[in-house]
Amino acid sequence: MTFFELLEKLKTTDTTLILYTLLNRIPIIVYGNNAEKIDDFLIDLSDLIHFRREFIFYTDFISITEYHDLVMNENIDYNTQKLYIRCPTNVALKALNLFEHFNSWLIGIEILEQKDKIRQFINSIKKKINCFLGIAFFSNSFSIELVGINWKLLDLQFEHVIFQKISQDTEKAIIKMKRVLLGKIKSEEIDEDLIDVLLDFNREKEELKKNILKKEIQNFYSGSKRAFSILSRLNLLNNIEMKTQIGSKTLLETIDYEDAPIERIISFINKEWGEDFSILIENGKKVNALDSMQSLWG
Repeated sequence: MTFFELLEKLKTTDTTLILYTLLNRIPIIVYGNNAEKIDDFLIDLSDLIHFRREFIFYTDFISITEYHDLVMNENIDYNTQKLYIRCPTNVALKALNLFEHFNSWLIGIEILEQKDKIRQFINSIKKKINCFLGIAFFSNSFSIELVGINWKLLDLQFEHVIFQKISQDTEKAIIKMKRVLLGKIKSEEIDEDLIDVLLDFNREKEELKKNILKKEIQNFYSGSKRAFSILSRLNLLNNIEMKTQIGSKTLLETIDYEDAPIERIISFINKEWGEDFSILIENGKKVNALDSMQSLWG
């Protein structure tokens, strides 16, 4: 089952939480009773954060030393492409036993579909990772649980708007495609079953949704990176006692991106580059404590 097929089965809050945790580098653990489907789903998730560089545990690195080298390089150079780790089901237990921190990890685990086993599994993961998004991926059921953070305290409006746009833009595109074909069809000369086949764009709809989401994510990332560049320079001025701030509206106009509120951009910058620039925003609010606690993600 693909990411978008799963979306049809989930509540709006659940889908926005998936996108929020992906963007904010919170670990995602996908567990269920079919390893192949879980691993395929991890690939779908990783494809959405294409602006980061993927490393696969037990393929690209196997040791703590190698992992620390990767993270160190990321922390030293702001311009380097940030990484994330995909951990397939066949090596997940190795990773959980070996590492202590799982920031920006996508982990797949195969377990039996038994309530006591699932609860025991979740409790054991909580002891290892303080904050993560758990996606239960079984044959006939799907569920999502954000562990370590009360999702009601999160502002998910930006993510919600993205999914609204996906739905609206996809529908517009499909209507245009159908209109073109209908304009070429003389219904009295073509069998109705053939017309149904010609106007079936379900496969194209899936691809459209994926492309629109990736485009929106890329636009958000690019806008945030431009904001990071400007705010880094303002921060440098502040460090040499040239106190300065910038208004939210001015910053959004300067980076030519106004689809996300400045608070969401500041929060993303804090996760992606480890810098809290909220003090540089005129009348800005400090980044939410839940968002700034890097150690919470274990």
